[in-house]
Amino acid sequence: MARRWGLEGELAQQAPLFSWQEAVGPELAKLARPLYVEGRTLHLAVASYTAATELRLLEGKLLARLGEVLSGLRIERLKFHVLPSPTPARKEKPQEPSPEDWRAAEGDIPEGLPEELRRRLVGIAAWARARERAVLAAGGRRCPRCGVAHPGPEELCRLCALVPEEGGD
Repeated sequence: MARRWGLEGELAQQAPLFSWQEAVGPELAKLARPLYVEGRTLHLAVASYTAATELRLLEGKLLARLGEVLSGLRIERLKFHVLPSPTPARKEKPQEPSPEDWRAAEGDIPEGLPEELRRRLVGIAAWARARERAVLAAGGRRCPRCGVAHPGPEELCRLCALVPEEGGD
């Protein structure tokens, strides 16, 4: 297929991508994932600056080993791109509202509403309190601007991060 599309040269230039694990071994291959070859530079994705530094210290040995495995194609430089692995989303377990959640929700919802509407709003508020408790217990944090508990590592919740603060730029 590469021959039919005239890509044999490009495929040959990208050969280090397919030989990376064989050249460096499985342990070092876990630290970096080959991305592409540009000229005589092999671009590698690493999860952290620490991994990039460790591999940079071994660059001479890695290049020599790649040269042995590839025989003919010369890679003269490794370039590292820090691309952190996405963290899996935390799955907080839905927790039943506690009696305290129900009492607090009863106090939050005004008395003068139609009974069915008030009953439903109290249920929503109680479940929201239980969800917040689960998010915070799973390592989430409370947004300093709006007070909502959110699972991300960021300081602001997603909505507040999108909307500029009033009086700001």
